[in-house]
Amino acid sequence: MGAGPSAPSEELAAELADRKGLACKEAAAAIRDAEVLLLCTGAGFSADSGLAVYADVAKVAAYASRGLEYYDLCQPHWLKEEPELFWGFWGQCFNDYRATAPHDGYRMIDEWANRLFRNSDVATRIRARLVSRGMRSDTDTAGVTPYIVQDRAGAFFAFTSNVDAHHFDWFRACEIRECHGNTEQYQCANLCTPAVWRAPASLTFQVDKTTMLAPTKVDPAGLEAPVGSLPDGDEVPDAKDDVPRIGEVQGSRRNTTLRYMPAPHRSDDSRAGFESNHPLCRACGGPARPAILMFADDSWADLDGQESRWQAWREAVRDEASERVDSGQGPLRVAILEVGAGNRVTTVRGQAESNLRKFLDAGADAKLIRVNPDFPLGDAEAYAPAGQSEKRVISIMARGFESLQLINAALGSGD
Repeated sequence: MGAGPSAPSEELAAELADRKGLACKEAAAAIRDAEVLLLCTGAGFSADSGLAVYADVAKVAAYASRGLEYYDLCQPHWLKEEPELFWGFWGQCFNDYRATAPHDGYRMIDEWANRLFRNSDVATRIRARLVSRGMRSDTDTAGVTPYIVQDRAGAFFAFTSNVDAHHFDWFRACEIRECHGNTEQYQCANLCTPAVWRAPASLTFQVDKTTMLAPTKVDPAGLEAPVGSLPDGDEVPDAKDDVPRIGEVQGSRRNTTLRYMPAPHRSDDSRAGFESNHPLCRACGGPARPAILMFADDSWADLDGQESRWQAWREAVRDEASERVDSGQGPLRVAILEVGAGNRVTTVRGQAESNLRKFLDAGADAKLIRVNPDFPLGDAEAYAPAGQSEKRVISIMARGFESLQLINAALGSGD
């Protein structure tokens, strides 16, 4: 394996910038020709919706005055040590995500999935393989999972590290794996129960944007103060006026909220545990928390159903690829589209390349389309420039939404 994401040289960066349009046409051709599409998304994908990314989310005066950055805030110990700070951060993240619409690239990919991957012969065979592997619906775990999934993915799947739950606005629950959870799901902070439950549709956290603290008791009038300034005219380090950050997102209003996240179990009381501004566990009455993987976190309640569906789907695709080779047919054609996965948390990049290698090993004709304005190259030595499988990576050095527009135009025109 390589040393991880590396930026291209100035010469290579200039070359990649010049051939951005051509690379998007190559990506469109790879997607059009593919029989399976795996979408892998990181923070850069959400950024095009107007949401804050890792580097900028916590760059507000209240945090700067305390010397706190995103890594410091995104830790579970604050729930016990300073719950108003914990819920100020996660409550405002929830408000930002719940109010902001996913960008139009989600719709484009959903249309590709409908046209090419959800209803094809290969999709039917993958679903049959999932049935034969014993993939059941979630009905037998009602009350433990936040939603019940009864269908199965076809030839499209989405793997994401984003915690905004925006994938559920456009993609189906059976085809989504969130490796870090999402802000719509809650759990007992002390793990008294394995249950994970949904936030109510009407939920809004009240956060004082001057202090970025969330009081325990809710003020009926709300708290809509602007983000405060540092005393004595100090500035937030490295903050830029036009960059989204917590409480200052720049997206449009959301009107497709979680439309493909199945309804909770009928016995759920959607308001239970959310009577105060600091949610409580429905089972023991102790502190609840978002079911999100934080830093230094040993109590995250992952969704086993999501992980099982993801693992079973990958195995089904590999089995399909192997059987095609064994039967003398042409190789299964797989496209992996990775968008907005940077170098801070490399989980998504690792998954994209790991699955590329596994699909190739199974005999598939697989390609990775990596869209990133800073790190568009392959990471592992085999996929990096001059690597033996360099041609398996289509590098697009640009932002995600811009690239998706170009890819979509090429798909529509047949270029």
